[in-house]
Amino acid sequence: MDLSTEINILKDNIKELQKQLAQAHQRIGELVSEKSASNEEVIKQKQFIQELTGELNRVNSETEKKIQKQMDEIPDVLDSKQVLKG
Repeated sequence: MDLSTEINILKDNIKELQKQLAQAHQRIGELVSEKSASNEEVIKQKQFIQELTGELNRVNSETEKKIQKQMDEIPDVLDSKQVLKG
């Protein structure tokens, strides 16, 4: 194989490697975009969970207060034996 042929083969190899490198850079860009989108989705889901947790705590507290109020409204029962003795 003469020198000219080897140079042409190497040039073709360089072009192919450059093409592969460009494709790799493009794929890296896509993956970074997907990661950013995934991170944004995770952040949104965490915020949603925090909102639901806050609402759950609020409703739970409100429920406990209403139960306590209802329990407080139940009249105390007097022992009839003590009333008769007094």
